[in-house]
Amino acid sequence: MINLVAVYGAGWDGRALVNPLNQAEVATSDTFAVVFLDRGRVRLQVQVAWADSYLAAVRYDDRGRRVAQHEFRPSSDGDLALWTVGTWDGPDELFGDEYERRAAQRFVTYYRSDGHVVIEECPRGEGGGRSTQFGFDAAPGLARPGPGNWVELLALIEVGPAEVAEAGTHDLPVVHRDEAPWRPPRPLPPGDLVGLFTEGAVRSVAGGETTARIEVVAAGDLHLPSGRLVAADPGWLSADQEPYLVTVAPGSYPVTISRAYLAGDEEHVRIAAARLTVADRPVIAWEMALCTGQDQLDLREGRYYGVGVDAGMACFLDAGQRERYAVLFDGDLPDELMLDQGGFVMLDHGGLIAYHSGWGDGAYPTWIGRDENGEVVCFVTDMLL
Repeated sequence: MINLVAVYGAGWDGRALVNPLNQAEVATSDTFAVVFLDRGRVRLQVQVAWADSYLAAVRYDDRGRRVAQHEFRPSSDGDLALWTVGTWDGPDELFGDEYERRAAQRFVTYYRSDGHVVIEECPRGEGGGRSTQFGFDAAPGLARPGPGNWVELLALIEVGPAEVAEAGTHDLPVVHRDEAPWRPPRPLPPGDLVGLFTEGAVRSVAGGETTARIEVVAAGDLHLPSGRLVAADPGWLSADQEPYLVTVAPGSYPVTISRAYLAGDEEHVRIAAARLTVADRPVIAWEMALCTGQDQLDLREGRYYGVGVDAGMACFLDAGQRERYAVLFDGDLPDELMLDQGGFVMLDHGGLIAYHSGWGDGAYPTWIGRDENGEVVCFVTDMLL
């Protein structure tokens, strides 16, 4: 039996407890950490961010090196489900912040919301070869824990059997900081999508290396007889791209193109974004557009689901027209899709609208804008300039 002592704060930075908290403060906080002590030594840190639906348990060895991490996301029944399990091991000379990156062994299991499991193994460390296995298994579940109720979590992550005492006092070093020592992983957030469609706006592009002036151009009305929008590379429509899960009323909707003129070379023009406008109302909130089988909770830090591009262009079309255009474009793309300096074109009086894709091939996220009532206002595919 392991006897642990629970201490609360914003987190453990490897040397001190950051911004200590008492149990009453933790009970009303969405973000906090629990440091578990074994005979005065930090053995485990549980990081909680309820607003982000996230919990992580980080285990340390005698030298303070992270040797295991379990991350949890919401389960279908409203509790928690295991998201990832990572373990690290290596020579004694590897320690501190360098341990994870240079570890001699690394094993990570990813549980997806659809039941798929991916196991990555690096038995000789980073750069020493990697193998990947795929399977299907339900993620282990966990009731939401809290102060005085950590035993089930400890059992699931194989710490124990253990008993936990809540500390009234402790001997840990303490520091106070404005910023917490950790934050939950978050997918790519939407950028300044309104600014992308503000005529004359000047924006930083190319990772801040230069700027560009925005020009907003009408591309015409797109016909959506099914109300199901597809954004895809027109050269790969035969790949059976899924429409977005969020639908709109059948009809025709205007598409607007954002063109970026790079500073110092006004002839260098890139397409910055494409917007399909559903209603002329202010956007209050943005969300990532998802297709069947995609779950934003599966995304790691800075990741996103995007429109895959391999022909240097993307397009909007109705889901009911995908198969027809796939057959029509089988083989070489038609001359109509050899886009000129304008960077976009409409086919069949609104059957499809194609546009250059930012810097070229890659993947580009689509965002859904909603108004104050939660109604869909627009779809914007950001070319991530």
